Amino acid sequence: MRIYLYLTGIFALFIALLPVLGPSPVEGQGCAGGKCGITTTLTPNSGPTGTQVSIMIESGTYPLDGKYEIWFSKSATMAVGSSDPDSDGSDPTAVKLAEGWNERLKQSMSLSLSVPQAVNGTNYFHYIKAGRAAQMINFAFNVTPGLVCKDEKLLPRSTASISGSGFTASDQIQLYIDGEPLDLALESDTSGCFTTSVPVPDLMAGTHVMKATAKKMYNQEATLRFKISPYIVIEPSIPLAGKSATVSGYGFAPGSEVSIKYDDAVVTSSPTSDKSGRFTYNFTVPETSAGKHTLVATDRAGNMANWELPVENNPPTSPAPVSPTTDRFGVMGGQPVTFTWIGGKDDSGTVLYTVEVADNLNFFPLMPGMRRSGITETSVTMNIEPGTYYWRVQSVDVSGNKSKWALSPYAFQVGLINLWVVAGVSLVLIVIFILLLRAFIQRVRGYYY
Repeated sequence: MRIYLYLTGIFALFIALLPVLGPSPVEGQGCAGGKCGITTTLTPNSGPTGTQVSIMIESGTYPLDGKYEIWFSKSATMAVGSSDPDSDGSDPTAVKLAEGWNERLKQSMSLSLSVPQAVNGTNYFHYIKAGRAAQMINFAFNVTPGLVCKDEKLLPRSTASISGSGFTASDQIQLYIDGEPLDLALESDTSGCFTTSVPVPDLMAGTHVMKATAKKMYNQEATLRFKISPYIVIEPSIPLAGKSATVSGYGFAPGSEVSIKYDDAVVTSSPTSDKSGRFTYNFTVPETSAGKHTLVATDRAGNMANWELPVENNPPTSPAPVSPTTDRFGVMGGQPVTFTWIGGKDDSGTVLYTVEVADNLNFFPLMPGMRRSGITETSVTMNIEPGTYYWRVQSVDVSGNKSKWALSPYAFQVGLINLWVVAGVSLVLIVIFILLLRAFIQRVRGYYY
């Protein structure tokens, strides 16, 4: 009887200490799906690399306390017996994703992780308690192929940076755009990944589809949707006002009339795009002196492309003053003076002129009416008051570029006497004459009376 009670006490003590002593060894994946009282959940359980997954563990009577590590590998066992894949017999595909510490007797936990680069097919997340690799809990995850483009919108005839992952290792890759194969020699690396630059063909505006397949990967393909935006180019790159230029457009709606504006000036005879959304059109560049030039093309579907042009910054040559030089104009009062010069030259062929006249070589301040601009001829007539003056002339092209001032080296004179001075002196003389006449009359009256 005593022996029975003794054995019963020992058995009860063992049962009481079981949670403290720790769980029994668990085979890899042996306790998944509710077995051994352990419930595991992986959401989602398939997708391309980079997918965010949620791992949940309900351990039941097997506490999760202590240090843990999360690994990812192609192998279901990942070198069972060691939590360090760098040890002998480790899985070369294994990657440590996370590590942490659970409090004592903890029986549930959840983690959010990102799927690392991996080859196509079944791979595994591994939960390992430190020093207990035999109790590893595995989560199967099916890696599917995926494509990523660096840019959300692409332009026809541009280059797209494309990255692929989740393909079979060291395999031939074939890319397609809208079902048409691209002539590119691509091969995935040992991780099932690749990166390449893809020349974008002439596509109309809108959404298009790129697909990728691998030779050893059956019934699977990666799909990427991208948008094409229209764009335009102009030749020459710095067009001259009044000259001919060519604008070419790509990625517009097919068979659509395209409105073209140059610095808000509508270019007549709008072109029509072809079935691929392309057009080419020659036009005469409007004369404008805007600070910057912008070409805008818009089709009937609302697709619009801008092209900012660098401002033509080559100034015209300076004019050469001819007359007046040391001339004198009139004797009394203001006089009309005609200024003439040899014109400047510009690549655009159109040159305007500005003339300034001043009584000092600083040309400041200028009296009212002593500056004329926008002159289209090589001469201008201005009414000048009496005095000594200097004059200069400047060339200006239609883009607003200005030449250096051309100064006439000689001063000219207008009149000897200012008309107002003559009028003032005359008035004074008249007043004096009247006063003298009045004094004379008074003296005569005094003599006779």
